[in-house]
Amino acid sequence: MKSPALIAARIKKLLSGCEPASEPDLVAAAGSYWQLSGRDDRIQDQSHWCGAMRWQRDRWFAHGDVYFSYALRLLNEFAGAAFVDSLDRKTAMEWGCGGGANMRCLCQSFSQVYGVDIAPDSLDACKRQLTKLGFANFSPLYFPVEAPEAVLQQATAGSLDFLLSIAVFQHFPSKVYTLRVLQVMEKLLMSGGFALIQVRYSDGSEKYRQKNSDYAKNVITMTSFTFDEFAGQVQQAGLTLLHSEKDIEQDDLHHEYYFIRK
Repeated sequence: MKSPALIAARIKKLLSGCEPASEPDLVAAAGSYWQLSGRDDRIQDQSHWCGAMRWQRDRWFAHGDVYFSYALRLLNEFAGAAFVDSLDRKTAMEWGCGGGANMRCLCQSFSQVYGVDIAPDSLDACKRQLTKLGFANFSPLYFPVEAPEAVLQQATAGSLDFLLSIAVFQHFPSKVYTLRVLQVMEKLLMSGGFALIQVRYSDGSEKYRQKNSDYAKNVITMTSFTFDEFAGQVQQAGLTLLHSEKDIEQDDLHHEYYFIRK
C-alpha cells in the first residue's frame, strides 16, 4: 500500500496539472493541437502562414531569407563552394514546413524540395503560396504525428542532400519523440548530406525546463535541450555534429542551431 505522503503528493500533482502524461498521450495531444491550424489564427501564426497575424507578406519573406542565408553560410563553410554552386541539382527537405516561409527559399535554390508536416491544412497553405510564386518543384508530405517513420514510405532513404528544420523541435512532445525524428532524418540523408536544426536550449530556468504534461499550455516551450543532451541525441542517431550556435537572431529566444552531417 502506498504511504499517505505518496498519495498526497500524487493528488497535489494532479490538482496542479503537473502529473506526467504518458508518451502516447503527449504525442496525441500534439497532433490534436496542430490539426486546429485550419481554423485557429493563433496556430496559423505559430505555423508561419503568410498573411496570418504577424506574418504579413514582407515579414514572411524576410523570415525565410534570414534562415536560408544562415544555412548558405554554413554550407559554404562546411560543405564547400562546389556543393553550394550545385544546389540546383540537389534535393532538400524541410521538416515542419508550416506555411512555407523557408520553403520559398529552398524552392528557389534546389531542384526538388519536400515539405513535411503533421497538419494537412498547413501543407495546403504552403502549397498555395508556392504555387502563387510559380514554384513547381515542391512535394508536400503528410505523416500522422504518432508515426514520423512513415515519411520513409514517401521519400526515398538516402536521397536528401540537405535537411532544414526551424522552430519545430521546440514543439515536439518529448525528447523520446525527438530522437525518433533524428533517426528518420539520418535515414533520409544521403552519405555526406547536411542538416540544419534549431532547438530551444535549456538554461536551467523553470520557463525552459522540459515539460511533461498539458501540451496545449506548454507548446511554445514544450521541449528544451542542454547542449550535451542534444549533441548526445545527434550522435545516438548516427549523425555528426559540425557546429552549434546560439541566438543568431540577437533576441532572447533561447534558440540553438546545430549544423550536422551524415
